[in-house]
Amino acid sequence: MQKNKKNLVGILACAGVIATTAITNVGNEHHSQVVQAARTSVNARSYGVDVSVYQSGSVKSTANAGAKFAIVKVSEGTGYRNPKASQQIASAKANNMLPMAYHFALFGANSGAAVAEANYAVASARATGLPKGSYIACDWETGDGNNVNGGREASANAILAFMNQIKAQGYQPLLYSGASLLNNNINTGKITSKYPNSLWVASYATMGRIDNPDFSYFPSMNGVAIWQFTDNWRGLNVDGNISLLPLKYGNSASSQAPKAKYVKNKKTVMHTAAVYNKDGVKTGKKVSAYKKVTVLGGTVSIKGKNYYRIGDHEYIRLANVDGTPRTVKHTAFVYNNKGKRVRRVKAIKKNARVATYGKKKIKNKSYYKINKNRYVKVKNFK
Repeated sequence: MQKNKKNLVGILACAGVIATTAITNVGNEHHSQVVQAARTSVNARSYGVDVSVYQSGSVKSTANAGAKFAIVKVSEGTGYRNPKASQQIASAKANNMLPMAYHFALFGANSGAAVAEANYAVASARATGLPKGSYIACDWETGDGNNVNGGREASANAILAFMNQIKAQGYQPLLYSGASLLNNNINTGKITSKYPNSLWVASYATMGRIDNPDFSYFPSMNGVAIWQFTDNWRGLNVDGNISLLPLKYGNSASSQAPKAKYVKNKKTVMHTAAVYNKDGVKTGKKVSAYKKVTVLGGTVSIKGKNYYRIGDHEYIRLANVDGTPRTVKHTAFVYNNKGKRVRRVKAIKKNARVATYGKKKIKNKSYYKINKNRYVKVKNFK
């Protein structure tokens, strides 16, 4: 989650108002404050933040806003350490928050490099005062040269090499990435088979301020422990997260939480969806656009395509619900189903990632649907 060059592949869950925000610092804590003991656990549905050098050394304002845990960037590759990490970890402890850490990965699909980076991450975390038994996340995404196209299996193997090394040194491993990368670029099932409930997934309903998560936009996946749902939580210009399971560390912590039953989530079907059986064969049933369905568990792969399960042996294509992310190549206007520009909706800026839901011809021009009765010309996308 590189705040200076944030990559939105798989993060923007649906089209909305695209907003840009600046990073601001909050004030440092007063040196005479009363220091509290850091909490060692948080309950499910607790709020938390993640911070790096681009935020203040103090997380007090986020604690005051209700955050119960703080995930601090400690390192990147094998040559960078966050100079504010020690201060941020100390501030989390002082404000009775559960301290955690993350490492920005550059190893791509290279398992040998992954082990070296894990060792560097642990050494960096120890130097900040992160308690043993805490969570250390591998932040695996595009940016700073990290290759995310090394293959699903090789990438998963490298990530596991990192996580195994974290665990071997007495910490609890997590994997952070965007929903799209987890679904398409990594054999994520291999990760959660070894480390159940170890995923920290980023997926936003829209850009801009979000105070509380809308679970109708939760990226239904198995094994999710933490959901990052905004990059501007409660107007503090900091990533906002929510725990889906209890989180705990301590000397006895040696594994992830036990496997939980599948999560049920209400989602809106954005494009009329055929219903398939477990073999990927159409049943003849359809789900109408804009109807809400209950998604049972996470993404299911059938013959190389991603589906959501909505009933006993009933599946619909994931793209009809979450859309297909596409990049706008230049400023794009939004139109209605008559081909008339909707002026009250802001134009979408160049390089924005937008979820699209099928193609439609309007007055002999091709459009992608981005929301109910909202369309953008196909030629405006890369």
